[in-house]
Amino acid sequence: MHGKPLSRANLSTQLYEDLRQGLMDGHFKPGQRLTIAAFAEQYGTSITPVREAISRLASERALEVRAATSIVVPKLTPRDLREIVAIRVELEGMAAYRVAEIVTQQQVEEFEALNDTFTRAAHDPELASRANRDFHFRILRLAGMPYVEAICESMWTLMGPFLRTFHEEIPVRQLTGRNHKHFQFLDAIKARDPAAAKHAMQEDIRWSDVLVTAQEKADAEKGKGEQQAV
Repeated sequence: MHGKPLSRANLSTQLYEDLRQGLMDGHFKPGQRLTIAAFAEQYGTSITPVREAISRLASERALEVRAATSIVVPKLTPRDLREIVAIRVELEGMAAYRVAEIVTQQQVEEFEALNDTFTRAAHDPELASRANRDFHFRILRLAGMPYVEAICESMWTLMGPFLRTFHEEIPVRQLTGRNHKHFQFLDAIKARDPAAAKHAMQEDIRWSDVLVTAQEKADAEKGKGEQQAV
């Protein structure tokens, strides 16, 4: 993510939207430390609108304010991640079902192009995260469910950094192989099969449990080690 030129009007809102987009796109990593001063310099503005934007994101639990000028991208717990995944499974599954009911041939080709972009980007975790988000959000927008889309945007703001880690950890061959659920979703919408489209999207979202479970085990081992040290 690069700082965008900002107009003087509503600086904090523009900063908020840009930083929120960066979180959704996987520009930031879980646990990454940020500073208000660095953002102010990056965007060529004063500290006040940056502080306002970050305060708004902190109220949404997308960022944590650890000190007056020190900000941290949250590292969500396995419990947090599973709750977010459960919400996404239901809502994005609903959207995928609707898309299969209404999709046109031209829109099928758009989805194929988006998935091609994702496949080509698989070697770069940040690019892969952004391309994956574009694929999922095209489903949400085409479904024509603005409330579902708004809730999912909030979930992606929270989960975007974790998905960046996901694309770092999962082998490229798995991200690009025919077994990837994006391909199954494409097959389903070509067949105009809403139930199959919903299932493919839900399984794609559930794939993140591989990393959530690994994090859970690592946390448990760490806890055991700390207890033994005491």
